[in-house]
Amino acid sequence: MAPTPGSAKTPRRQSIAAMDECIIEFIKRMIMRMSFAELMPTLKAWGFLAERDLQTLNLGKLKDSVAMDVVHLCENRNATLNHAADLDIVYNHAKQNQKKWEVYQLSEPTDPDMNLADVSSFLAQFKEAIFSVQKNVTIHFREFGDALWLRIAWGKNYMKPNQYRPTFIVYHTQTPYVFLTSITSTQRPVVCQGLAVATGYSSIQVMDLKGRCLESLKDIVFKRYSQPFQSYQSRSVPEESHSPPTVDHTLDYEEMREKERRRQLMLKTFGNGPLPVLDCAEYKLGTAFNGKAGIADEIAPFRCTVKFSSTHLLESFRSLAHAGISEVPVASLLSGIPEKARNLYKVLDKKRSTSHRAVR
Repeated sequence: MAPTPGSAKTPRRQSIAAMDECIIEFIKRMIMRMSFAELMPTLKAWGFLAERDLQTLNLGKLKDSVAMDVVHLCENRNATLNHAADLDIVYNHAKQNQKKWEVYQLSEPTDPDMNLADVSSFLAQFKEAIFSVQKNVTIHFREFGDALWLRIAWGKNYMKPNQYRPTFIVYHTQTPYVFLTSITSTQRPVVCQGLAVATGYSSIQVMDLKGRCLESLKDIVFKRYSQPFQSYQSRSVPEESHSPPTVDHTLDYEEMREKERRRQLMLKTFGNGPLPVLDCAEYKLGTAFNGKAGIADEIAPFRCTVKFSSTHLLESFRSLAHAGISEVPVASLLSGIPEKARNLYKVLDKKRSTSHRAVR
């Protein structure tokens, strides 16, 4: 709609008028949610703006003014939705641990000779599979080392794809594991079908493993450690040196012996190196009433959910046990989380179902 005569609205610069309003707003919002400390590293990693462009930015101004300055620079270089989506991928890659990731496993390869390292072939087949089901989407990607990051923005009916609520997919070629975040129940079947087709597998299912530390999830499923955990080298958690505990000579013999027993059990269970970072473990219990025959059959099973939460769950288990606050040895349902590659369990009576069956 053209502005009415006498309108007080200040016209945009002529340069910005050439750029789509949606892209302007999208880029501006992305800049606004970055801190000043994050802004320059993110823009440099993006690689779209030249170094001389970045040097013109005055970070001493208000954030809104800085955001508009970035928008003007983007317009001068004819930024498109592809460039804006690429910036969003770079930003979310840097902030990946702020999302909740689900792990999916591919199985039953249909073509054992398929070249999974061919990224262009994978992308072409993935897009074709997605667009055959839902056309009102945008798909963008970027490679980070051996990891391929995919970004899907979903549209509804005749509405444009919502660029502010995208789904992110991380796939390492030549592996049967995929990591997804921000996906709904209606979007999941479409994405899973596309991934199975593009990778040459006939089946894909969600694993019982979730968390915020993407690198630790990768380390667990790719088996970048061996039990016990002394050899585990996580890229997301710096290795710490663990010196032998100092002996308190004021303790009597029994206390000293108990302390050493706990230490040895913790070394055997967890090792003395860094542990994978997980933030939760959930156990759903379903047990029947074990009473008089006939009565027990008429009573519904007791159900409850136990959830452990921490910024570093496995380290918390180790520290509590070592300090004598929790019992040792630690239950295998807790200590065996990395080895079993799951932190979601369903614990049922043996007579009703297999015990320790995973949640699906």
